[in-house]
Amino acid sequence: MFLKNIKFCRFKGQKYEWSMEGKSDGQPVSFQKINLIVGKNATGKSKTINVIRQLSDLLSGDVKLSQLMYNTSSYDLLFDDNGKEVSYVLEFEEGKVKQEVLQINGVSKLQRNSQTGTMFYEKANTDLEFQMEEDKLAVSRVDNIQQPFFEPLQNWGKSLNHYRFGGQLGKNSLLRDKNAIKEDKEVDLKDSDDVTEIFIKGENQFGEEFIKRIIDDMSKIAYHISTISVDILKFFPLPAFGIGVKESDIEDITDQKEMSQGMFRALSLLVQLNFSLLSKTPSCILIDDIGEGLDYERSKTLIDLIIEKVKGSSVQVIMTTNDRFVMNNIPLEYWSVIHRVPKKSLFYNYQNSKDIFDDFKYSGLSNFDFLRTEFYTIGFESEENIAEK
Repeated sequence: MFLKNIKFCRFKGQKYEWSMEGKSDGQPVSFQKINLIVGKNATGKSKTINVIRQLSDLLSGDVKLSQLMYNTSSYDLLFDDNGKEVSYVLEFEEGKVKQEVLQINGVSKLQRNSQTGTMFYEKANTDLEFQMEEDKLAVSRVDNIQQPFFEPLQNWGKSLNHYRFGGQLGKNSLLRDKNAIKEDKEVDLKDSDDVTEIFIKGENQFGEEFIKRIIDDMSKIAYHISTISVDILKFFPLPAFGIGVKESDIEDITDQKEMSQGMFRALSLLVQLNFSLLSKTPSCILIDDIGEGLDYERSKTLIDLIIEKVKGSSVQVIMTTNDRFVMNNIPLEYWSVIHRVPKKSLFYNYQNSKDIFDDFKYSGLSNFDFLRTEFYTIGFESEENIAEK
C-alpha cells in the first residue's frame, strides 16, 4: 500500500493555521512511488515529512491524539492498496475525534463522529453501531476477523521508516553490552538512533548477505570498506560498543566515534535501509535532508542508489533536499516543489503541472533554476491573471 494523495490542515481558522495542498485551492498533494520534495528555506519540507510520520504513529496506534503537539488537525487521504482505493478522512480537535471516515473503492466501511459511529462487520455482513474513546482512532482497533480492512492501514503505519539525515542517525547511541540484544526484540525503524541494534539483528538474521550489501553500497558512494562489525570503542572513557569499519586505506578499525558525520550518516542509513528491505517490511521510507553533510558526488550517488534499490519494489520513498547540486542531477519527474503562501504550502509536481514541467526541459536552464526562478508558478499565475481580467 502506498500514499497517493494527502490534504492536511492544522488549527484551521486560527492564527497558527497551516495546510498542505496541491497547486490550487482544494487540490490534494499527490505522491508517486519515488518523490523528492524541494523548496526554498522555510517552505515546509520538514513539516511535510513530520505530518506523514505523525500519521503513521496514529494509524499504528503508537500515539494517541491527546499526545500530539498539534492536536487540532485534519487529514484527507487516498491510498493505493494493490489496486484498491482506500479513502480515509480524519478530523480531530483538542485531541478528540470529530470525524473519521473510511471507504474502500467507494464503499463505506466506517462512519464516525466523536465517540460513536457505525462500522462494517464482516461476519454479520452489515453496519453496526460502536462506541470508543474520543482520543483513539477506530482504525487502530484490532479485530482482524470483523474488520480485516483496517489491517493495511495499521501495517502501513507500523512499517513506515523515518530517517533524519541531517541529524545524528545514532552516532552518539552506544551499547553497554552487544550480547544483550534479544533475538525476539523488535527494532524500531522509526527511531533511526537504533542503528547499532539494527546492525546486530541484521547480521544475526541475514548473515553475510546483509554485510555484503552494506559494503557494496558504501563502495558505490566512494566509501571503500572491507569489513563492518560491532566492537568495543577504542578511545572512550567507559566500556561501550559501537559500529566500526575497516577502510581500505587505513590499517586500523575506524569506529563510529571517529567517523566523519557524513560517512556515519551514509553508513547508518544504508544499514537500516538494507535491514528494512531484506525484512520486506517497509511501506514508506521518509528521508529528511538527504545528502546533508556529504559532498556533491556522494549526495547525488546516494540518491541514485536509493532510487535503484526501491524501484520495482512495493516501497514508496519520500525525500527532501535543499542541495542545489543534488537538484541539478535528479530528474524533474521525481520532484514536488513547495511554494509557500500565507498559511499554506502549495505543491507543484509532474502530476498537477505536467505542461510546465515539460516546457522547462526546452529552457536550457538547470534544474535548480526551475526552483530559483519559480518557473513552476508561471502557468498557474497566468491563469489567475486571466481570471482577474
